[in-house]
Amino acid sequence: MKILLLTLFLAGNILYCQSQNIGINATGALPDVKAMLDIASTTTGLLIPRMTTTQRDAIATPPTGLQIFNITTGTIDIYKTSSWQSVVLAPATSNLVYVYSLADLPAPSGASITLDATKMYVFSGIVDISPNYLNLNGANLRGTDPSRDGVMSTVSGGVLRSTGQSVFLENFVTIPASANTKAYDLADATGTKFCNMFSGTSVIEIGIPSLGVGQISGFEAITFNKNYWNCRDGIKITGNVNKFAATFNFITGITAGAGIEFLAGLTIDDIDMSGNYFIYPGQTGVKLNTGATIDRGRMTTNMFRGVTTYITGFDSYSPAWLMSQNTFVPNSRAFGSVFMTNNTTSTSLPSINVFYKVAGTATTGTAQRFTASSNRLTYTGKDIITGRILVIIGAKAPANGVDYSIAIAKNGVIIPVPNGSIAAASNNQSFQITLATEVSLNANDYVEVFLRTNNGSSLSLIVEELQFRITD
Repeated sequence: MKILLLTLFLAGNILYCQSQNIGINATGALPDVKAMLDIASTTTGLLIPRMTTTQRDAIATPPTGLQIFNITTGTIDIYKTSSWQSVVLAPATSNLVYVYSLADLPAPSGASITLDATKMYVFSGIVDISPNYLNLNGANLRGTDPSRDGVMSTVSGGVLRSTGQSVFLENFVTIPASANTKAYDLADATGTKFCNMFSGTSVIEIGIPSLGVGQISGFEAITFNKNYWNCRDGIKITGNVNKFAATFNFITGITAGAGIEFLAGLTIDDIDMSGNYFIYPGQTGVKLNTGATIDRGRMTTNMFRGVTTYITGFDSYSPAWLMSQNTFVPNSRAFGSVFMTNNTTSTSLPSINVFYKVAGTATTGTAQRFTASSNRLTYTGKDIITGRILVIIGAKAPANGVDYSIAIAKNGVIIPVPNGSIAAASNNQSFQITLATEVSLNANDYVEVFLRTNNGSSLSLIVEELQFRITD
């Protein structure tokens, strides 16, 4: 039987042995002297052992370099040192490009490696592209291990650069490896592109201080979600942006600048920062530079530990911002108050049963999301609130049998109910009137205290004391 099989094999192929080299072909060609086994064919291929993962793992003490085709996962598996490593086979029509070294990327032109906009580049391991940078050109990048798959470079400026294209990164680490290097320099002036840095997109220094995370300018939306930064400086946002969102990011290692910084040239509609962890000694957590224009911002459940300045350039009571449950940062609230003490200005009441604004010079007590002037509180917040109002006035009756009522006016219009009143008082009798109510307030609505006489005994009154406050 063995003789028959050998005869059949030799009938279709020529097996040629020369010293330690073996060649198998149909032409009689000598084997390549550099190959122990040289198989040549234009009609057939090499078929290596095929088995399941369970069968593969049952191989006892496999030698390094042993190869099989895994029919469970559809991968070529190679045993390396102490474990099996899988090589994922991309379909011929796949847009995936697997990157293991600089040779797997397009050739640099100058210092730029311009990627194919139609491809997703999947990195395995840290690829040193020094002294070059990646021009993303609309291509997407990802790895499978967020701390071990990505690029490093000593290029001056951004390691990853893009202009006028959408950006997508996932499970991808960028290592700026010189003092003049930053991770990102990404821009979109069209306002139509998206910049998405999803789970595991890290910026890490390896003992060499750098320029940090870098700068992003423009974009319809910028999203950082579940990422890790351990570098000298954080991200800087500028340009015209619709939305910026940073959620569940871990930011550490900052020794200069801030974890998140909004530059003076920024014009942005919405900012949403929630669940981020800022942990580094000194420096600033979130910085808003003078000249940045923000319509609405929200910070919720962010954690600060060791940071010297949690937020700067804005606070919980800045009209555009809403703060809630951030460590060491007060929750936002609207609270305004004014008061008068020993006022001597008389409020003229020329007609009975008609309300007139209480006259006198008031002192501002509190102005959080309010501006205050004499007997006027103006709401400056962005969101509609229900304002709880408390007014107390104190005066002395100028004649026998007089009685008065107070009311509030919103934007100059008396709110008819409720009012606060007193019964008829005796001449020179001290009295107080209290009014507690609620009113809906939108941005720039203002509220004032008004007074009326309910009979004709006296048509003026000095309100000596006034307490007037609004809280949300």
